[in-house]
Amino acid sequence: MAKLRRLNAKWSATRVPKIGWIKFRDTRPIDGELRSIRIVCQQGKWYACIGVRSEHEAPASNLPAVGIDRGVTLALAQSDGKCVTAPNELRALDRRARKAQRVLSQRRRGSNRYAKQRRVTNNIKAKAARIRRDWQHKATTDIARQFGVVIIEDLKTKNMTARAHDKGAAQKRGLNRSILNIGWYAIEEMLAYKLEERGGALIKINPAYTSQTCSACGTIDKRSRESQARFVCQHCGHAENADINAAKNILRQGLPGVDGRGYAPDEARTTQPRLAA
Repeated sequence: MAKLRRLNAKWSATRVPKIGWIKFRDTRPIDGELRSIRIVCQQGKWYACIGVRSEHEAPASNLPAVGIDRGVTLALAQSDGKCVTAPNELRALDRRARKAQRVLSQRRRGSNRYAKQRRVTNNIKAKAARIRRDWQHKATTDIARQFGVVIIEDLKTKNMTARAHDKGAAQKRGLNRSILNIGWYAIEEMLAYKLEERGGALIKINPAYTSQTCSACGTIDKRSRESQARFVCQHCGHAENADINAAKNILRQGLPGVDGRGYAPDEARTTQPRLAA
């Protein structure tokens, strides 16, 4: 039976069989019935994994809806114009990890130098994972608190990050690293359960043409996507950040009739996409 006792505002203690009571840093209140506590070690750091059972009925949320486009430069671009970027430290740690990995490849397997360099490489990757997880939780919690419905593209992240073997493999590896460094799928999973426990919902749509459609007039033209960051409609001249433009299309496709703030107006009006001549 798991046992837990609070020591003060920042510390708690759990009883481990054959060892006794162990203190751990605890700054988050535990809601629900305590079911299990596991002590695990990851890269030389010890953690207490606490499992609880919690049941509650959340009333339907009346917060506005938002469309979110997941990208590389802008990790999360929202239809209301707000953009969320990943911490710069993740890119720096990614460069350090690749450099450490190259050094590791030059060491002889089984040697002391190999073991030492392997610990260095794993510590860098573990630090990046902790920073990424912390940022993902903060970003998704902020979104779940502001919006009742979140619409995203139904992306097959596993297929998108598959290894390429053609002449563009080097460029594809860079894209794969950027996607995995942000963690598109983890963000999707976090949004799903955080919205559900607040009475909201996560809606996934077909990603086809969301980046080529003008959010102002609805014209589909691949020439309008001038660059990774800029969208200029070839039909009406509407210019906007490409990711925010895509987020607005995602919102409109997921919930037809909503306005720019995510609310359904009195007279619902939808813009039907049309192909450019």
